[in-house]
Amino acid sequence: MKKVDMGKYILLIGNDATEVFDYYKVEEMHGLNRADAQAEEVDMTVGNGVYIYGLTNYDPADKKLTAKTPYKPFLFLNMGTFKKYNVTEKATAIMHETMHMSILLNNWKITDKEEEVITFAEDEANKIIEKLKTTKVESPKKSFFTRK
Repeated sequence: MKKVDMGKYILLIGNDATEVFDYYKVEEMHGLNRADAQAEEVDMTVGNGVYIYGLTNYDPADKKLTAKTPYKPFLFLNMGTFKKYNVTEKATAIMHETMHMSILLNNWKITDKEEEVITFAEDEANKIIEKLKTTKVESPKKSFFTRK
């Protein structure tokens, strides 16, 4: 797991969905649990299972939901699932998570801040994409933001 301080939040880059639970040393957070996160794909024929390519939320220790130091919110990316996607889908997944972060950082009140919220998400997505081009988590020879 790689941790990158992005200023207002923490970027966590892992190899699989369970690593975010390991990082925070919890079995459950935000309605998800570690056991279900072990599923690589959702398979309703065998019960629960969650497919996590990304997750954005409050630090589980932030009981008052302040989203402030020392409990900065996190944006987690599961690089194990990213290998299944092409470069466009990867960028879309990152933008999806940065939109969640932008809304969270604005306390869910974005009625009069639409442009600012979207611009922040776009800027953060671009920063993350650039970081992923040089970040090696799973394989020492391959970045996860290479063409498929």
